[in-house]
Amino acid sequence: MDRKYKLIVDSLGREKFKFNEPLKNYTALEVGGPAKLFFVAFSLRELVQIVKLCRQLSLPFFIFGTGSKMMISDSGYDGLVIKNRSHEIATISVKGKATRFGIGVEEALVEADSGVSISKFCEYLDSQNLDSNQFSNTAGSIGGNLLINRFLQSKAKSIKVLDQTSEIDEISAMGLKVNRQIILSAVFKIKAKVF
Repeated sequence: MDRKYKLIVDSLGREKFKFNEPLKNYTALEVGGPAKLFFVAFSLRELVQIVKLCRQLSLPFFIFGTGSKMMISDSGYDGLVIKNRSHEIATISVKGKATRFGIGVEEALVEADSGVSISKFCEYLDSQNLDSNQFSNTAGSIGGNLLINRFLQSKAKSIKVLDQTSEIDEISAMGLKVNRQIILSAVFKIKAKVF
């Protein structure tokens, strides 16, 4: 095994990696050859840690979420492939009115990790009586969609990214730059369901 790969594997634990893993098992189109090294990040902490290591070692890598919007060559990828499965979702603020009939929520700020699938995001919104209809027909993850979906960008109040120097920064959707930042999470302003 190449010295750089050995360093990254030893740093995070051999049991967390797969070698020559077929990427067709992780894409919606079920195409894609093997990744030289494959890692699943289950938290933002793991995602940031592995990206920093890759950058320090000048190891080629790419990150994907659900695999619904990508196609990989049958020859595979000669580097590290990171599957982003970060999964935290939380309501961080609620706006509403208190009346003699109770408290009525009008809208909420919801933060979701970039690895959260849109379907899981919708399930969470439904469980909180927040409007999920506007997102329900979108495939993929929060991170991947924020790069390409103008509607999702319009709902993002702020986005946390890992910049090219591996610093965490908070930006607006207008500040997103493809191939210059890695989306970590986003805060969305969501209206309450209308009954």
